[in-house]
Amino acid sequence: MNSGHEHGNGTTADGNPLGPGPDHSAPTDTPSQEDDFHTSRNPVNWPIRVGLVPEPAAHLRRRSLSGVLDEALSCFGAPAAHQVLSGDSGVGKTQLAAQHARALREHPDPDQRPEVLVWADAATREGVVFAYAQAARQLFARVPDDAELAAGQFLAWLHEPVDAEGRRWLVVWDDLTDPVEVEDLWPPPGTGHGRTVVTTRSHDGTLDPCGRRLVTVHGFSAPEAHGYLHASLVEAEIEHTDDDLRSLAADLGHLPLALAQAVAYMADLRLSPAAYLALFHERTAGLADSFPRWATRSPAAATWELAVERADAHRPEGVARPLMGLIALLDSAAAPEQVLVSRPVRNYLGRRTFPARTLTRHEVRLALASLERLNLVTRDTPLVIGAHHLTQRAAREHTRSRPARETVRTIADALVDVWPDTARDSALGRRLRSNTAVLRERTAGRVRVWSWLWEEGIHPVLFRAGRGLDSSRQVEWAVTYWEVLAEAVAHALDPEHPEHPGLSGNPVNVDPLAYWTGATGDLSQAQRVFEELYERQLRVLGPDHLDTLRTRHGLAYLRSRAGDTAGAIIRYRHLLSDLERVVGADRVETLSTRGNLAVCRAEAGDLSAAVQASQELLADQRAHLGPDHPNTLNTLHNLAHWRGVAGDPEGAVAGLRELVAVQEDVLGPEHPSTLVSRHNLACWRARADDTGGAVRALEDLVEDRGRIQGPGHPDTLTSLRQLERLRREFRTRARSRPSGRAPDDSGARESEAHGNGSGNGGNGGNGGSHEVDPNDEPTGPQALNQSWG
Repeated sequence: MNSGHEHGNGTTADGNPLGPGPDHSAPTDTPSQEDDFHTSRNPVNWPIRVGLVPEPAAHLRRRSLSGVLDEALSCFGAPAAHQVLSGDSGVGKTQLAAQHARALREHPDPDQRPEVLVWADAATREGVVFAYAQAARQLFARVPDDAELAAGQFLAWLHEPVDAEGRRWLVVWDDLTDPVEVEDLWPPPGTGHGRTVVTTRSHDGTLDPCGRRLVTVHGFSAPEAHGYLHASLVEAEIEHTDDDLRSLAADLGHLPLALAQAVAYMADLRLSPAAYLALFHERTAGLADSFPRWATRSPAAATWELAVERADAHRPEGVARPLMGLIALLDSAAAPEQVLVSRPVRNYLGRRTFPARTLTRHEVRLALASLERLNLVTRDTPLVIGAHHLTQRAAREHTRSRPARETVRTIADALVDVWPDTARDSALGRRLRSNTAVLRERTAGRVRVWSWLWEEGIHPVLFRAGRGLDSSRQVEWAVTYWEVLAEAVAHALDPEHPEHPGLSGNPVNVDPLAYWTGATGDLSQAQRVFEELYERQLRVLGPDHLDTLRTRHGLAYLRSRAGDTAGAIIRYRHLLSDLERVVGADRVETLSTRGNLAVCRAEAGDLSAAVQASQELLADQRAHLGPDHPNTLNTLHNLAHWRGVAGDPEGAVAGLRELVAVQEDVLGPEHPSTLVSRHNLACWRARADDTGGAVRALEDLVEDRGRIQGPGHPDTLTSLRQLERLRREFRTRARSRPSGRAPDDSGARESEAHGNGSGNGGNGGNGGSHEVDPNDEPTGPQALNQSWG
């Protein structure tokens, strides 16, 4: 049952859970940064839909404000001010905005439906930028890689009526938190073909200048509460009177969130309103003991306590409450389900059961279903968990679920566990960065919980978030991130602490490899910083400290990047020997170093040694890290590639089939890494004389990439080019057979016997004679570009 509060299940903005179909007429040229992005138009599949519009809450009824918004948002053609819905948590702002977005999207008059609908998570600037960039990629054939520049391209389209060609658009910002941070991203006000709706808990006066209309949203009115409760209790077959409904609504402050949790509790236990109110008042009397640090006495505190207690009694018993405590540390709008079913979370929850054990993913999902049943969380498509701000606040304030070192580090471990090195600027990568940013801002009393993430050495999740900014080409944000992290460590640690930044201002424990090579790309500067850092660490920490060993790993990696493969191999070998002695052969640090050593051996031309080393490494990683660990998958990818380049394309196909199967199970079929592996698999199938299978696989992939990433996305165009190339080769072979006999399905490859001595074929490793665009070839081996992956 869903409530009348703000977060609900979602579909894509056009109502289709699978999103728009592909546009196979997209251009085939990859853009450069010098192209005129603003005027390069994409063959567009109208309408454009970006983001998830929440599903209507159960028994959703028209509010008194609905008519006001109807009047302001309807009738495209007349100028309209931005509608800013401001109110406290739990009053139903998001549902109001979603109701009107759906009404416009499904308007009976096609001329009154928005042709571009963007629903953005406005809790952070990055959420708005990401949504705008996605819209730009559907509008234009050439879009900058930098998300900020792409967002600016879409914003320019909104502001320029000539470019927009009078297209109708609706932009919704949900949960605007910091108005100043996004001031430059507002759509143009007062246009006849555009509409903007914003929801916010802020009462900032800056939200009400010219062109913006501030609409204050309160809880249900008495008639609205009566209608909602009556419909809900009738469906639950719970007898009630009008007096029961009036008492229930009044005692719960007419707050939609509290009423929804009360109804869910009553439905679960077949409880009468009078019996529920007795329990509610009993809990209200003890709130000071349960929430000793929470000055607010919202009725949602008591309804939350009753609801989470009931969910915790469902099977698996004793799991829902600690799980709610973990969810409270994450992004209220979109916590990836992968994080909550990861091994660190399952281990943590299992320690709270009797007898202690590691839970299965299915058991965690059962607990999530119980929380959803009690209106404590929402479960959206694709696989994201939402929780209302007030619900999260209650969980963080309650004595039995408030943040502790173990819970914070568990969430951090879980984020790292599901954070693949190839997340880049994907939806998952953005969500993981967003959740890490939220975790950094959470507090326990007056203590910011992220200070617990460097008590035993800085937690890897802080590096992952920064590297995510690096790999998504958000350079300015990346530089700022690393500087802020270094400064925070400097303030948090004693000046004599070995992890304190040195006098030169260089981070000691903040990974300088990510800082200098990710944020600035200056390899010579990175080399100098690392050498200075290594000398200081030898003096202060000693040669066997993990941070000293981490810096040695960075020095080896920089050697490799600078082209000194022989020097990198020597450094990695010495480091590997010390790691096996200091931390053991089965630790992730040791295994990561073995992986990078194999990459260097392959780069030096010793493919057989690289293959042999990777086969041994893969077995050890599966045993010690697990078959779905990002490093294990990285090795599986490298091994498949090297087998193919060494003249065994069938072996490459077998390895990549296994990789795709694991990624679809762990990351999901729509994750960018899964899509990349599917492209690689199709390429190697063609090299393995299975052109027909490769063509069919690429046809499916182009369709999926067009739907997920957009028809004009560079990855979609890459797969489309490869598909058209294989089709041309197939047609050429068919024309070369005058007998009219259909060509066999052996592929477009010449025998590998025509290649060079390394088995790479005559095209320098491409393995065959077909047309080659380097950008479309299978992805090559990947080193782990951080100290410990």
